[in-house]
Amino acid sequence: PAFPHCRGVPLDEEIESSNPFSTRQPECPSGQLLFLREPTNPEAVLLNVRDTFQGLSPIQYMDQLSDDFLFVPDLSGVELYPDIFQASGDYDPDLDRDTLWTREDERRFVTSFLDRAEFQRVTLTRWYQAGEDEQLFHEDPLLETYIFNYEIELTRPTVDGIALLIEVSGRAEVDLVTPTQENPVWIVRRWQDLRDPTSSKKSMTEMRGEFSQ
Repeated sequence: PAFPHCRGVPLDEEIESSNPFSTRQPECPSGQLLFLREPTNPEAVLLNVRDTFQGLSPIQYMDQLSDDFLFVPDLSGVELYPDIFQASGDYDPDLDRDTLWTREDERRFVTSFLDRAEFQRVTLTRWYQAGEDEQLFHEDPLLETYIFNYEIELTRPTVDGIALLIEVSGRAEVDLVTPTQENPVWIVRRWQDLRDPTSSKKSMTEMRGEFSQ
């Protein structure tokens, strides 16, 4: 499981046997279980990622990632947070040998990032849109790549009647894989982040830098 400390946690709510999502892992230790799409195609998984962010559900977000998941940070974010990413001098984000940010790093980040004590609301105002965004097919039918712009609004808890809004934007290149075509179970294996150099908004690389200190 994504969070080993959740082992043995009882499932409090009753789940009807007719519910196709009944195998989904409950929140731990408490929280509302999100109803997510079955991962029978890559687009469903991308929408699940969106919904787990907006639902502030780190466990169910981690369920969308493969065991060998890699996040590939944007170079400008790497330079801003050298102690977090610890890149070598010849770091090249386009090479698959990148291991700056593995699944365990992602788990630590998302646990502190998708926290209701940090944000009262997370809204993805721009995410993958079928028919509009770029989709790359590979010779390997078990791999697909999706390229899209993202825009995220993070609303901090209200203090003295004022809620601070943080805006995040950039471009994502996401690789998804499935073990078979016959019984597809798609999952995110690699997420490369590209910051918009013309924007003053922070990128998801910078969010990982900030929330992993």
